Amino acid sequence: MNAIIDIHAHPQLKPLNASEAERKEKGIWKSFTLSPRCDNLNSLLKGAISNTKKRSQSNLEQALAGNVKGVFLAMGPVERNFFDPKRNHILIRLILRTRRMPDLAACITGFDLEKVMKVFNRIKKQQGVDYYSEELLDEYAFLVEQARDRRMVIAGDFQEFEENFKKDNVVSTVLTIEGAHSLGNYHEHQDFLRNVAEADKPELYNRLMPHFESHIAHMKHWNNGRHSPLFITFCHHFGNLLAGHAKSFASGSPIMPGMDDLLDQRNGKDEGFSRLGHDVMELLLSKTNGRRVLPDVKHMSVKARMEFFQMLEEKYWSKGEELPVICSHAAMSGYTTLQQSNRPDSTSRWKRNYLSQQSINMSDEEACIIARSGGLVGIVLHGGRLPGGMAKDELSEVQRSGNNDRIRDVAVKLVMSNILHFVRAVGNKSAWDCICLGTDMDGVIEPLYPYSRYENLTPIATHLTQFFHRPLELREIGLNRDDIRKLMYGMEPEELSKKIISGNVIAFLRKYFHDGYLGRPRPVTKKG
Repeated sequence: MNAIIDIHAHPQLKPLNASEAERKEKGIWKSFTLSPRCDNLNSLLKGAISNTKKRSQSNLEQALAGNVKGVFLAMGPVERNFFDPKRNHILIRLILRTRRMPDLAACITGFDLEKVMKVFNRIKKQQGVDYYSEELLDEYAFLVEQARDRRMVIAGDFQEFEENFKKDNVVSTVLTIEGAHSLGNYHEHQDFLRNVAEADKPELYNRLMPHFESHIAHMKHWNNGRHSPLFITFCHHFGNLLAGHAKSFASGSPIMPGMDDLLDQRNGKDEGFSRLGHDVMELLLSKTNGRRVLPDVKHMSVKARMEFFQMLEEKYWSKGEELPVICSHAAMSGYTTLQQSNRPDSTSRWKRNYLSQQSINMSDEEACIIARSGGLVGIVLHGGRLPGGMAKDELSEVQRSGNNDRIRDVAVKLVMSNILHFVRAVGNKSAWDCICLGTDMDGVIEPLYPYSRYENLTPIATHLTQFFHRPLELREIGLNRDDIRKLMYGMEPEELSKKIISGNVIAFLRKYFHDGYLGRPRPVTKKG
């Protein structure tokens, strides 16, 4: 049975932010249930957040049960804007009282109420935060502590990862970061409300840049450089003054509010890079201040992605330097070009398509760029991100039916539609070297059944192999069975499913996850 590798998950998020007693009792291994604070919300508020998964999906006992033997741990402090709900919908203005806002935040995130209240009090007092020194270092320390259990290893290079991946009853992990805000000191509360372009002002740049520089140098020397994160998802849900982010929360309707009516993403959304962002990215890509940290373009706005690809071409690729690009938890948009996808998301357009035509998702042009770079594309198992409206209707219908075979078939069809669209877009066999899984489990997502948590992932390799042997017609994306067989480029079904489940990640790590490529760390002044 093939073991699974997931390049994007958050099993540490709930235990890290639980009460001290629960954190000690469960750690990264045990499941967390629904927060009791959810009981304090009325039915309309519960409806607005009903699609997000609030119980544990990826704790490591589940990982071992589901044969998920490799997990890339996406670290990163939850952005302050998560704890500052907005009342942008008439129903929310009527039903969300100020005293219930902490309950709402605790319910969505699964955090202990005491921790939530500390953040709310800081927001009330208009205080900023040093995400790196105050939060990211604590998260790293927590993971190091959890790795004292011999069933978990934080790998420092490919050799260590592979050695432990092959062992029974061990989860081999790799550190990554989601959101470059994690490396900043946003000293002023107003920093959370600024647009990206404001970071070009000298007074703001000069205040923020020294902190990014020292924090990145320090991070690159965790455990003498062996725990330097392999890659960083540069943007996340809210503005970071470095680069614009894409819309990522679901819209509601005039009748029922959605997540984007509660959480305001407008500041920084759809902007490009600031000078600060360019300089921070260069520090991450540099090999002179420690190991290179590879780039993950998920959550970047379309404009930021266009600017970033141009920068990579001018500074790296045109000079013959290998620099792979990652999209760690991806879905295909169906757009042909970046420029075509550079427009506001439309609910009506999303409803008319099988693939999810959202600007956060990957266009055909990006698929080609990432494949040429030798990068990785992790297919996200997110029931709200992967499907367009047509697929979403199909998922909802089979879920209501309760027929497990139909639920499986519709989910496999959706996953394979995204994979095969990627392969068709790239247009050659090398596309199959890029695809892997990036589930985003425990990242406040909508589950994709039957693959809603790690313990349910065991059969996914079999399901993919069965599809390759007897393909379903994918009329919604214009592929019949003969088209699908041509896109397999003569490879056997078992070979293709193994590449997706683990093989491509193993090959990627063998090529890039070592000092020979990433560069050797240099001494750094100890922090803290």
